Amino acid sequence: MAGVELRVEALSLRGLSDIPPEYVRPEEERTDLGDALELALAASGDPLRIPVVDISAFDDAAAGEEGRRACVDAVRAAAEEWGVLHIAGHGIPADVMDGLRAAGEAFFALPIEAKEAYANDPAGGRMQGYGSRLAANASGQREWEDYLFHLVHPDHLTDEALWPAHPPDYVPVTRDFGARVRSLASKLLAILSLGLGQPEEMLERRLQGQEHGDDNDLLLQLKINYYPRCPQPDLAVGVEAHTDVSALSFILHNGVPGLQVHHAGRWVTARAEPGTIVVHVGDALEILSNGRYTSVLHRGLVNREAVRISWVVFCEPPPEAVLLQPLPELFTDGAGAAEQPLFAPRTFKQHLQCKLFKKKQDQKDKDVAAASMESAN
Repeated sequence: MAGVELRVEALSLRGLSDIPPEYVRPEEERTDLGDALELALAASGDPLRIPVVDISAFDDAAAGEEGRRACVDAVRAAAEEWGVLHIAGHGIPADVMDGLRAAGEAFFALPIEAKEAYANDPAGGRMQGYGSRLAANASGQREWEDYLFHLVHPDHLTDEALWPAHPPDYVPVTRDFGARVRSLASKLLAILSLGLGQPEEMLERRLQGQEHGDDNDLLLQLKINYYPRCPQPDLAVGVEAHTDVSALSFILHNGVPGLQVHHAGRWVTARAEPGTIVVHVGDALEILSNGRYTSVLHRGLVNREAVRISWVVFCEPPPEAVLLQPLPELFTDGAGAAEQPLFAPRTFKQHLQCKLFKKKQDQKDKDVAAASMESAN
């Protein structure tokens, strides 16, 4: 079990004026970091904003074919140009989302010692549970967050013994939300399939491997990110810049800003859009679409005054049963005939392993370059 002293929450509660050096980001990364609350306020007048798309018209008979087509076009444009959007009209009731937030907040309000009963063991291969990002890269840099991570779908693969027993409604509200997100994922994949000029069932079938007669379901992984107050938010990050390996990621938060996405050469702070769910395009969908849909680079910032909590559901293909590769249909229809596949075939597990290896290799290259410069001086 991890020691209490390793939790970022414990560090925050000590009232430190300076963060430990292992949380300080490289100098080149700190040029545009800052307090998330201050940056969000400064960005309030910024005309560049993440698109907000109402998807209710997609299956609303009253909207007709014109409304359905407009919905597809709006989602397609956001996925191509941004790789992220706020979705309204998603059909998940506000009380369901509020219940999920309340349950997660109640868990993280427990004493650290109580949360340790659910501690994970990444070194031992058990990723599910309560944890902290102890070593984000080869140099030992850490991220200013604790988290709770576990599978929420499909039911037959989940292990509720790893889910918090407190609050008592954590299991039912989380299971209910997971089922609703699973339906929402199907709807968005249908919209995005049509955006590629393909039948609406295309993307989901390929992500599940159904073209080969397999009976696989998409996996939904829930990660609750807990970002404590940070005395030096200009030196730290909650989550470093990355793209998600998932097909789609669905995000709720507690109203405290911190999410930034990289667009048009700069970082754009996500605004509060009440009632919406943030959706990221991930690597798996970028691969299937041959790069037409963008896996968005994003990060999480921290602040001095408020705890930020976000709930992320990663929608993933089965790790080994599905071969991820650009849809062959994209190279046989009209304008797409001149395209070439941008991604070599790989399973989801292989993609994840390759990405982790590349990250470690990039850090190793940076360390070697830094050592060379130091010896030259």
